[in-house]
Amino acid sequence: MENGEPMIKYAYYSIAFFSLIIISLYLYIIIERVKQKYDSAKKDKYSQEIIHYIDEAIRGIMDGQELEDIKIQKLKEFTFDNVKRVIIIERFLYYFQNFKGDFYSGMTKLCEDLNLIEYEIDILKSKDLHKKALACMQLGEMRSKKPLAYLLREVNSRFTDIRYNALLALAKIGEADAFIEAFKHLDNGILLSERSLIEIVDSFEGDKKHIYENMIHLKNDTIAVVFIKSAGNFKDMFLNEEIATFLNDKNKEKKISAVKALGNMADNRFIDDMIILLEDEDWEVRAVVAKALGVFEEHRILPALIKALSDAQWFVRYNAAYSILSIDKNMESLIGIFENNDKFAKDIILSVLENTGLISKIEDYKNSDDDLKKKISFLVKSYIK
Repeated sequence: MENGEPMIKYAYYSIAFFSLIIISLYLYIIIERVKQKYDSAKKDKYSQEIIHYIDEAIRGIMDGQELEDIKIQKLKEFTFDNVKRVIIIERFLYYFQNFKGDFYSGMTKLCEDLNLIEYEIDILKSKDLHKKALACMQLGEMRSKKPLAYLLREVNSRFTDIRYNALLALAKIGEADAFIEAFKHLDNGILLSERSLIEIVDSFEGDKKHIYENMIHLKNDTIAVVFIKSAGNFKDMFLNEEIATFLNDKNKEKKISAVKALGNMADNRFIDDMIILLEDEDWEVRAVVAKALGVFEEHRILPALIKALSDAQWFVRYNAAYSILSIDKNMESLIGIFENNDKFAKDIILSVLENTGLISKIEDYKNSDDDLKKKISFLVKSYIK
C-alpha cells in the first residue's frame, strides 16, 4: 500500500490541476460572453447619437463644406471610448463601401484627424492574426497613405488573410510606387492564387497605366503574367503592342496571357499573329487561341479554325468549333465540314451544336426557302443518322 500512495497522490493532483483548468476556461467563456453582451448593449445605447453625428459630418463633406474644428473635436472625444470608436469606424466603412465620389479624400482626412488610422496601425503591431487582417482591410477602405510602410511589411505575412488584405489595401489606396514595390518583393513561396492576385490588380485605384508599364516586363514570370491578364481586363489598348510581343515569348503562360488579353480587347491588328499560334507546340496555347479568335467575328479566320477541328487535342477541337459557330452565324461553313471525310471535325461540331442549342436551328433549316440552309440541315441530319 505504501508504494501505491505516491501514485494515488499524483492522480489526485492531476485531477485537481485539470479541474482548475476546466473551471478557468469556463469562467473565461462566461466573462467573455458577459463582456460581449455589455459591449453590445453599450453599442446599441450610443449608436443612434454617434451615427447621426457622423452622418451629418459626412453629408457636409459630400456637399464640399469644411468641417468645423468643434465638430472634429466632438468626434475625437467619441474615439477615446473603445465601443464608440468601433461605431465610428463601422459608419465610415459603410460610406466608403457603398458610395463613390471625390468626397473620399475628405472622409480620409477626417479619419486621419480622428486618429483612426493610427489606431488601425497599432493593431498591425499586435500578434492577433485575425485582428491584423481586419486592420489591413479597414486601412484599405480608409485610403490613407500614412500606413503604406506598415502594409508593405505585411505583404509577405505567412497568414493568407493578412497577405491578401494588405495587397488589396495597397490597391485601394492607389499609390502606384508602393503597389509596384509590394509585387516586386512578393515572396514566390507564399503567393496567393493567380485569380486572387488578378482581382487585386484589377481593383487598383491609382494610375493603372503606370503599373502595367512597369510590371508586364517583370523578370518574375508569375507576377508578369498576372499584370498582363489584368491589363486585358482593363481593356485600354495603349499597351497592346507591348502585350503582343509576348505572343512569341518562350514562356507558355506569358504567351497564353497575351492571347487572352488581346482577345478580351478584340484588337484585330494581331489576328494573323494569333492564327499562327494555332500551330503552337503546346496544346494549351492552341486551345486558348482557338477560343480567343471567336470574339473577332471575321470570316478570314474560319479556314484556320476549320483546320484546327482536326487537332489531336479535344479542347483545341472544341474551342475551334465553338469559335466557328460564333463567327459564322449562318453556319455555311458546315457544308464543307460535313462534306469532308474528317470524322473528328464532324463529331466536335455536332457536340457544340447540341451543347449550344443550335441543333434546333439546324432542324428549322429543313423548312427554309434558302437552298444553302436546306443543304446544311440535310448534311447534319444525314451524319447524325
